[in-house]
Amino acid sequence: LQFPPSNSCDHVHAKEFAANTSCPEWQGGFLAADGSAIPLFQKPGFYGETFFDRKSNYSLNCQVCHEFLGICQAIIMPHNLLIVDYSMGNPGSAHDAHAFRSTRIYEEHDTLLAEDEWIWGDSAYPLTTWLVAPFKKPWDGCLSKNQRTFNYFLSKVISKLIHPI
Repeated sequence: LQFPPSNSCDHVHAKEFAANTSCPEWQGGFLAADGSAIPLFQKPGFYGETFFDRKSNYSLNCQVCHEFLGICQAIIMPHNLLIVDYSMGNPGSAHDAHAFRSTRIYEEHDTLLAEDEWIWGDSAYPLTTWLVAPFKKPWDGCLSKNQRTFNYFLSKVISKLIHPI
């Protein structure tokens, strides 16, 4: 796997896809992250219970990052679905946000992403300056109209990226 250079055709096409799918201001979000459960045939012999996931299966948590082209925890480009980063080996019981910490993009985001670039993530991921996730409903209240609107349009972007996984 190779992270696309900022001047590559894939990088440019991913940003164009992001802008056309959402709005021009969102073209900096040209990558998406998601986790996928990779089913195991049977319970592993060592530490088997740690592989038991929330869907009552034994699995590995694979984190994927893809360009807005946008599998496992992988980083994918959305326009062509090329995987540009991934992480394997976390047990199925691992939360996506935890498994994401073992990807290269998490560890080296400051060198891999320009100042005006970010990654899209679903509500499992933490909100950072370089990872955009939906607003979460506060314990004691509701989201504002602007937050609900943002989440609505963000869900449209994320669904186009994550469904191919």
